[in-house]
Amino acid sequence: MKRPKKVGLDMSGNKRIELKISGMACGGCSAAVEKALAGLDGVSSARVDLGEKTAYVEYDSARLSEQDFRRAVEAAGYKVE
Repeated sequence: MKRPKKVGLDMSGNKRIELKISGMACGGCSAAVEKALAGLDGVSSARVDLGEKTAYVEYDSARLSEQDFRRAVEAAGYKVE
């Protein structure tokens, strides 16, 4: 299993991560994943690129872990690669 790419730390202390998502086929799919990630307490922004099948998330690492993102994506019916 590939580990998500951690992109870095922004000036506010939030971390950024890229997550490869499988199972998305349409705009509704990417919207569902984006909503699931954005709804986590501690996420400051979430954006999903359907073409790249990638989610870009800025979050507070003191409140969330990679496992939290995996659970949210799986609860929405998709999988983090």
